Amino acid sequence: MLTLRGTGSRPEGWPLVAPAARADIAVYGGGLAGCAAAWKAAATAPDKQVVLVVPYPEGEYGGLATVGGQNFWDLRYWNRDGRLAQGGSFAHWLAATGPFYRPADLAAQIAADLGRLPNLQTYWAMDITALQKDRRGRLRALALRDLQRDAAGSVVWGRGRRILTASIFVDASEDGRLSRLSAAGVTVGRADWPGEFLTPDYVKPNQQGTGWPRELSAERQAAAVMPAPGETAGAGLNLRPRQQAATLMFKVQGVRPGNYPDMVFSREKGIWGAYGGREVYINDPVVTGFNDRYGPRGFALKPLNAAQDGPGSREWWVNALLIFNVDGRANGRDRWHDAYPRDTAPGALDTDTAWQLAREVLATPDLLQALRRFDGFQAAELVRDAGGQPVTAGLLYLRETVHTVIDPREAGPGTENSNYALTTAASHHAGAGPRDGDDRANYVNRIGLGFYWQDVNAYRYSDLKGGDGRYRWPVTPYLRPDFPRTTPGAASLPANPVYIPFNVLLSRTIPNLLIPGYAASISSLAWAELRVLPNQCVLGDAAGVAAAYAASQGRDPGTFTDVDVAAVRGILVQCYGTRVDK
Repeated sequence: MLTLRGTGSRPEGWPLVAPAARADIAVYGGGLAGCAAAWKAAATAPDKQVVLVVPYPEGEYGGLATVGGQNFWDLRYWNRDGRLAQGGSFAHWLAATGPFYRPADLAAQIAADLGRLPNLQTYWAMDITALQKDRRGRLRALALRDLQRDAAGSVVWGRGRRILTASIFVDASEDGRLSRLSAAGVTVGRADWPGEFLTPDYVKPNQQGTGWPRELSAERQAAAVMPAPGETAGAGLNLRPRQQAATLMFKVQGVRPGNYPDMVFSREKGIWGAYGGREVYINDPVVTGFNDRYGPRGFALKPLNAAQDGPGSREWWVNALLIFNVDGRANGRDRWHDAYPRDTAPGALDTDTAWQLAREVLATPDLLQALRRFDGFQAAELVRDAGGQPVTAGLLYLRETVHTVIDPREAGPGTENSNYALTTAASHHAGAGPRDGDDRANYVNRIGLGFYWQDVNAYRYSDLKGGDGRYRWPVTPYLRPDFPRTTPGAASLPANPVYIPFNVLLSRTIPNLLIPGYAASISSLAWAELRVLPNQCVLGDAAGVAAAYAASQGRDPGTFTDVDVAAVRGILVQCYGTRVDK
């Protein structure tokens, strides 16, 4: 059965003629979750053929961590033992790069690790246009098509096509495309939050988007009013849940590390990193003026993170520019086709439009003037390419897209502690061991530990300001006042790592699909902790071993018993150094 979801014409459907290939395990997603999954699947089952599909044009492994310019690991050490909660692929790559790194070096390390496996093949720059399922609802095959960049830098379809069949599929992507198109049962962004915190996300059925640029508003209007599966509506309003703000990394030079009151610089393995700027963000008139001007258009500067592009480099990658109302599911190449989401928020930007507009903002004198107000960046200059344009990452840093639910019929507001394998309560109130905490039920089927702060970014520009009109940071305790102790610090919650249960990787409706990417069965607020790169590696490792075990046993992972999960856990611990105990 051919299964497609969405609206519009269908030139990107199932190809009439295309080369066909067969694999035992197909992994979709070139980021760290996908690379970890492909690596562990191929290494655990050397007699099985594994294909890794990389859905972006650049020929580098790593996704956000390389092509995306995020060249620093988000690390949090557990106070109780002073150790990191994550092992496996993450520990290996951290040891190779250090906490700050040159993206090309991490990409080369991953290429070396994956290149040692003769049963692993990579399909570069290809994305899904359609898929097939059998009569039992199992995934059977993917239709893939080449990707390339056009003259403006947007990602567009190429001419090459391929059909890939497999027994086990893994969705390790950031946009959850495989899970969405296969009807795995997903919710968008913060759709599961309690209703009282979702008031800004309800829109009138006839509401027209007013986002920038104006020419997109008419195109979005029809999609904004069409009811979506699982959508909650009340009092004549439709819910269009937002996703966390995205970011586009960019390069600067002229950074001056030192001791500053509002910026922390540190050096590891000969590479500098920096974070801070909260007081400047809140109080400096140039920075607040920039945000007052560009915030209503969907862009704002936040307190920044930055890291040097390798030892001795004059160039730094910077994480500072927020982009609001980006729908991470939506790509320009899919517009009017089945893969384009039909329930976008009014004025929502697709990823290509957001990327282009962010580059335009970076090129304005206002941006550089505001950036120079941060300590250590007073002499910063944008690094520019041969055409004089700012050097930016090839990918947006998407913080959130979709989340797989346990029961699609129960999806909607107020389900963050009932309809996901990893709940908000389990994450926020994780215990110190297997007998306490709201995550204790996860212990029996744990496949790793996840740990970070509950780091929610803003959903709207208005989230950045308090009732007094002043800017505020961080925003988590304001957006979710029921969780006031989330600001990083000694007394911050969550205080302990969370046991990650095997079921976060599953879709009830598709038994041969594993989901270690953004679409994992993790509530929106729990995802604010699990979304960082070390935790994505943990999910990828577990999915890879589970896929190998399933392929070797001739089983679907959706049929695993506690005994099977224990076998997967044993392989993770004994062969790959995964940490599963506190």
